[in-house]
Amino acid sequence: MTTGREPRVAIIGATGTVGSQITDLIGEREFPCAELKLFATEAGSFDSVESGGAKHSVSRMTAASDLAAFDIAFLAVPEARAIEIIDEWPGPVLIDLSAANRAPGKAPLVAPGLVARERVQELKAHKLFATAHPAGQVIATVLSALGHGVGFAGATVITGASAGGRERVSDLFNQTADLLNARLDIADNEAQLAFNLFMPPRGDEIAGAIAAQVAMLVAGAPAVAVQLVQAPVFHGGAVAISVPAAASSAPDEWIARMRAAPGILFIEGDDPAGFVDAVGQEAVIVRMKRNAAGAVFWCVFDSARVAAVSALWIAESLWFTFS
Repeated sequence: MTTGREPRVAIIGATGTVGSQITDLIGEREFPCAELKLFATEAGSFDSVESGGAKHSVSRMTAASDLAAFDIAFLAVPEARAIEIIDEWPGPVLIDLSAANRAPGKAPLVAPGLVARERVQELKAHKLFATAHPAGQVIATVLSALGHGVGFAGATVITGASAGGRERVSDLFNQTADLLNARLDIADNEAQLAFNLFMPPRGDEIAGAIAAQVAMLVAGAPAVAVQLVQAPVFHGGAVAISVPAAASSAPDEWIARMRAAPGILFIEGDDPAGFVDAVGQEAVIVRMKRNAAGAVFWCVFDSARVAAVSALWIAESLWFTFS
């Protein structure tokens, strides 16, 4: 331990898609907590959540000052609410998951496998950490593994409904049922989620933020062009990364680098890799297809799981000493 005691931990948005994953991981990875307090957002409606075989009550957060007694607080809430809490600066180290949809700012942007744990310790004085968009972390992980021979990459990011939270998942479910029963009625200001592939709200802005995050996370990162689309699936995410061949780095070398890269489950051959294969996985499943121009990397991942693992990794890095 770096402090001689176990930390007091709060999760704001504990009943949401990512917040509930953080709660599960704390139990699964036996992260020691002197106290684990769960707060619901205004949309939260659960009385308790289970973690590590124990039930924890969920409280309604009334003010940022509710966090004053804690050492670490995970902000698994929408951006506007997270910014309110950060502006009030209630005391604990804040791990802001809402930063995933923003370009890097003053808060240190860190991610496992891309930033050293020792560096997280050095940055502790900031008392604020930002997590990357899961797709940004995936792109950065792949490009970091490929090395400096890559001069440009194009990435198409495909997100599921869970990227928009539980409400978005519920909307997709209801629309799908209505469409299959020939009773779907979409309002003029409402997007059709069911059986549709489209650019989500703020798609261009988030795509730009992902590209900026990759540049921040990978030293000497190549120029990256990112496009974001939403698919009619409930959970998961995927990225198709196109990389041209370069004289200093060939596709044959890329295979060996993918095999050795931490956080990547590299699949060879023609085995399919879809969203459902990635659900519950902490690693990114990657397939590579070579062509005359270079290679295309098909990456599937559990976006909520990746976000939760990254956030908890920050907490682990802060409170443990590693050799």
